[in-house]
Amino acid sequence: MEYDKKIVNRLKRSDGQLHGVLNMMEEGKDCADIVTQLSAVRSSIDRAISLIVAENLVECVQDNIKNGSTGEESVEQAIQLLMKSR
Repeated sequence: MEYDKKIVNRLKRSDGQLHGVLNMMEEGKDCADIVTQLSAVRSSIDRAISLIVAENLVECVQDNIKNGSTGEESVEQAIQLLMKSR
């Protein structure tokens, strides 16, 4: 499976943000600022998960149907993946 460059870049930004949070913690920054940054990281990762599932849903459904699954089962699997991210 090939991943969109935009998603990879989004995750790289999230990685950078997370490193920034660790630096903030080491510097003893205010907890409200740290929580704000952690929330931004979480939102970015949640969005990446949604994009990966959405962009690959058609491909996954087609592959699963070729392998004997129904389209409904494939959609249910995608829904479960999205729900795990919440």
